Formats: sequence, C-alpha cells, structure tokens
Amino acid sequence: MTTQSGQAPVWIRRYRAMSINRVEGTIAVSGIEATLREDIARDQQRADLPKRGIATAQAIMRRRHQIAFVVATVTCGLVFATLVSENIIDLGAKSWIDTEVTRFALAALSVFVILYAFDKERVLRRVVREREQLLALESELAGSLLSAGLVLDAVTAMHAHLELADVLPCIVDQGRYLVGGERGVLFLEEDRQPMQPVVDANSMAAEVQTMVDLVSDRRVVVAQARETSGAKHALDIGVPIGVNGELLAVLVLPRIVASALTTDMNALLTRFGDAAGAALLNARRYEAAMFLLDVAH
Repeated sequence: MTTQSGQAPVWIRRYRAMSINRVEGTIAVSGIEATLREDIARDQQRADLPKRGIATAQAIMRRRHQIAFVVATVTCGLVFATLVSENIIDLGAKSWIDTEVTRFALAALSVFVILYAFDKERVLRRVVREREQLLALESELAGSLLSAGLVLDAVTAMHAHLELADVLPCIVDQGRYLVGGERGVLFLEEDRQPMQPVVDANSMAAEVQTMVDLVSDRRVVVAQARETSGAKHALDIGVPIGVNGELLAVLVLPRIVASALTTDMNALLTRFGDAAGAALLNARRYEAAMFLLDVAH
C-alpha cells in the first residue's frame, strides 16, 4: 500500500518504526540464546550427558542416579575390603599383597570418586540453571513475536476503516481483544473540551472517570486494582491514545482479570495506543476532507 508520492502511508511507516525497535530487541535476545546454547552444550559434554540437543530433566536426573550408584559401589567396596582384610583373610607377612597399601589405595580411589561426583554434580546444577534461563528467553522471544502479531492485527483492523463512526468502536474492540476484556470505554477530546465518552456500551463512563484523569495527567498506560467480591484479582487499565505527544483519546478497559500490569502488557498497550492514535487522526482528517468536499459542492 503506497500513496501517490510512492511512500507508504503514515500509519504503516510509524508501525514499521515500532517494529524495527522490537526486532532489534528480538535479535539481541536471539544472540543471548545462541551463547547460552553453546554454554549448555559445553557443560553437557563435561557432565557426560547426551549430545542430542538440550538435555531433558529426566536425563539429568538419570545421570545423577548413575553418579550416586558409582559412589555407593566404591564406598561398599572399601568397607568390604577393610572387613575382609582384618577379620576373614590372613594374608600373612610373606604375601605379595600388602593390606595397608590396598586400604590406602581404596581410600585414594574413594576420594577421587567423591571429587569426581562433586564436580559432575556442580556441572549438572549449572546445566539445570542454564536450561531454566534458556526456557525463560524462549518464552520472552515467543511473547515478543506474539505481541507483535497481535498489534499488527489490531493496526490492520483499525486502519481498514476511514469513517470516524467505524474507527471508534473498532479501537475499543481491538483493545479488549488484546487484554481479554469484556468491556471498554473510549473517551474522546474535542475542541479542547474535557474528554467525553463516545463508546460506552455498558454505561461505565462515570465509574471509570478517575482512570481517565490519571491517564490524561501521566500520558502513560495506568492500571489500578479493583475490589472484587471473589478471590480473583481485577484491574482497571487506562491506555493513552495519541500522536506525537498529543493526547487524542483515552481507552479504559475495566475489570480485567489480572493481579498486576506486566512489563510485556504495558509495552503492548503502549504500542497499541500509538497505532490507535494514528488511526484516529487519519479518520478525523478523512471526515474533515469529506466536509470540505460537501461544502465545495
């Protein structure tokens, strides 16, 4: 999609800029993941774990059991040899086997096995820790890709409409979908007047007015805990919708089932607010152009 000058529309260029920042963060996470995989492969080789990919928790536990079995076997052998040499077999003074030497050899072997087991256990613990870090990075990467896809779907849906009457409820619907909410109230600022509710299907404007004031003052995504009768936690989330630092509207998503606003959700709603601001600005420009055309005719 391009304009007559050959450039992409403003909303596409703005979303591309946001996407580039997100992709750079994703590339950085991928670099950390590659380094972590190399460390895991090296430690798995030291711990004599299978070289096929990342060792599973079952493989690590099986390796621990093998090490424990070796230690137990050597310990039992040392105890048995000591008992036999002292109580059962009298090898005699002329025997080529020296019981004291044998005992010290077994003791040295036991120390070696204990040190070996300690080193392997230390490496195994490091592998477990690295596996947990890798899983956390993969979850972060998957969440980043998913949030980028969700925002792209929301942007496409909002910019599919030109009429302001269609864009406003679309902003509310897409915001609800992003957080899994059932309700949404959109407040719009017009002619420097206090924000008024323009989409309020559940008649909750008066109930969430405080959230609108907070968002208008801070110009960031805001969340407030809501008291509920049940055990579930709920939040009221306010999303600023604007362009280039100018606040055009505030979307309030009440009674969202969550205990706190996560960093990923905050970033997701911030990007959504920027995209919704671009869609709202385009809709206003379209309606202004249509009005001028009607006046001209």
